[in-house]
Amino acid sequence: MNDLQLTLLIVGGGGIAAMIVYNWWQDYRLRKQAKERFGESDQDPLLNVGHGNTSYQRTEPGFESDALESSDLHDTTSHLNHPEHDSSDFSLKNVPQQPIDKRIFADFIVQFEEGKDANTWKALTDGLEQINRKRIVYSVSPESFGTASESFWFKASPYAGTARSLKASVQIANRKGPLSSIEFSEVLGKLKRFADDHNADLEFPEMKEVVAKAETLDQAAAALDTLLGLHCLLPDTVQESTAVDMLNQAGWVQKGHQWFLSDETGLLASMVIHNAPGKRLLSFNIDVPNSPEPVKALGDIVTVCHGMNEKFGAPLMDDSGRTLSTQAIEGIYNQLIERVRNLTDSGFKPGTPVARILFS
Repeated sequence: MNDLQLTLLIVGGGGIAAMIVYNWWQDYRLRKQAKERFGESDQDPLLNVGHGNTSYQRTEPGFESDALESSDLHDTTSHLNHPEHDSSDFSLKNVPQQPIDKRIFADFIVQFEEGKDANTWKALTDGLEQINRKRIVYSVSPESFGTASESFWFKASPYAGTARSLKASVQIANRKGPLSSIEFSEVLGKLKRFADDHNADLEFPEMKEVVAKAETLDQAAAALDTLLGLHCLLPDTVQESTAVDMLNQAGWVQKGHQWFLSDETGLLASMVIHNAPGKRLLSFNIDVPNSPEPVKALGDIVTVCHGMNEKFGAPLMDDSGRTLSTQAIEGIYNQLIERVRNLTDSGFKPGTPVARILFS
């Protein structure tokens, strides 16, 4: 081995060693910060909400600017009229953020030394709206995080006035899977750079606990998730316009290449027509966690398909192409009712905002 090779080995080894030491120091520093702020716990990460939140009432998260319920308006007004808050300026101009469901979101808090306006965080919120299709909801408060109450958070965009706290609530699970350590680190890195740029403090949960909670939630959701597919096989001698008329009469509405069944509660089911030589297949789908009335949707599908079967001899089939007997359909009904009961008992009633977020 000549001197050049020896020098390169020494330089390379030193660089690797320096990188290992630096990464260890960064990890140790972040873990120390998290431990100081949140402590350690061996409780179940999905069920444990912390001693500080024992009085917290879970509310479905809201992402639309719909009018508040009268009870929400009363609660919000009581805070706006509190002597320590000035209700004459920004408070009345901003949209309150309903409390985020902590079962499916993890909170990262940025605390500014002085009040900041919406221009401060616009680039962040516009550039980091989701992570692998998991939503990130931004809220702001004119108070520091330690003194801000649950009902005194506002939607970050649009926002008038100045804020002392910015909260990024990151969804930890959906149909794409649980929040991974890589995704957590990506969000943390961007928020940390944002906080450093604005001389602000960042409070964040322990990554290990969030990832474990996300995996547990994902496993529970996977066991509850249900997509029910049924098919009605029409002979090609039946004109498509005839099938369209029957669908319209049954309340189905066409949008593009898809058909949708809805009522006052929301979207119940969807359908696509597949045309092939010698047959026309109507494929119905019920996204059970996202349908507010999945049992009703099944009844409506069976009814319209039964009418087509009586007129044209169009059998109702499952995803495997097997014709469903009356007994088989009853079995599907019973299984669907049980699945809806399980979802509701687990706190994710089909069609509710929290279910639609988790099963997105």
